[in-house]
Amino acid sequence: MLVRFWGVRGSIPTPGPKTVRVGGNTACVEIQPGGGQLFIMDAGSGIRELGLNMMGRGNIGRVDAKIFLSHTHWDHIHGWPFFVPAFIPGNKFCFYGPVNFNERLEDIVAGQMKYSYFPVKLEHMAAKIDFVELKESTFEVDGVKITAKYLNHPILTLGYRFEYAGKVVVTEFDTEPYTNVFKKKDKAESGGDEVDDFLFGGGGGGEEEGEEAHADQVVDDMNRRIKEFARDADLLIFDAQYTKEEYMPPAGGMNKVGWGHSTLDDAVETAITANVKRVALFHHEPTRADNAVDEMENYCKKLVAEKGRPDIHIFAAHEGMEVDI
Repeated sequence: MLVRFWGVRGSIPTPGPKTVRVGGNTACVEIQPGGGQLFIMDAGSGIRELGLNMMGRGNIGRVDAKIFLSHTHWDHIHGWPFFVPAFIPGNKFCFYGPVNFNERLEDIVAGQMKYSYFPVKLEHMAAKIDFVELKESTFEVDGVKITAKYLNHPILTLGYRFEYAGKVVVTEFDTEPYTNVFKKKDKAESGGDEVDDFLFGGGGGGEEEGEEAHADQVVDDMNRRIKEFARDADLLIFDAQYTKEEYMPPAGGMNKVGWGHSTLDDAVETAITANVKRVALFHHEPTRADNAVDEMENYCKKLVAEKGRPDIHIFAAHEGMEVDI
């Protein structure tokens, strides 16, 4: 499989001198499984550069690509209106993405192309464009085995496992570890006063403690499943937007719990537990300058070595980077 990164940022494009080396475009990854298939993972602003590159490949009017959306937050779809191959007759694209509780996938993608926001509507694109809504499932597309897995994000989000010819690529971004949000805080966490949670009663009795322990077990199992989803992957593309200090500041600063993104330590823990070969740190925080991304990469390399797994190749994804597995 050949994997190319066209956009590696999260939240919002960040052009400028401080991000020119790592890149400032939002999420877009090209995957060529190896049998002539063309898969595109997410349609952030990086898909514009991918489209321009595709125009020079000598297959204008004959492109048949599948676009897999992790979810429909703006930074993962807002490059689509600027994707030139979608305006070429004869080209074919099929979106695969998570089902939404109140809107069709097609309506969400088309919604950003209403005249209030963009001068060209989705139906005016000349390529053939189809949509397939997904839940957790395993299916086959163009001979590639694909498994979709729910992740932990404020909106329904899918990770994907692509398997072809003995190679495996897994995407797990826009996700964070599951936690028991109803768990009773202790005095240290609550500033001196014990806080009773409203779900488990908080009376200190055995029944409430048993319910809380059960909830903790459920959370542990959900996190285990996320790690197992990446089992023995040749490449894991993982959300590493925050440091652990940014995610949960020790001195009472604004934490990022519930924002739907993971830490560098989460990436390392998942890689070791799942025994993956390569890890691409992905969805870089928009204020993260190139040098800071280098520091994050070095931190992770040191951490896997300290944990006895220096064989895991862990690196920060850059725009234009290619990984051939």
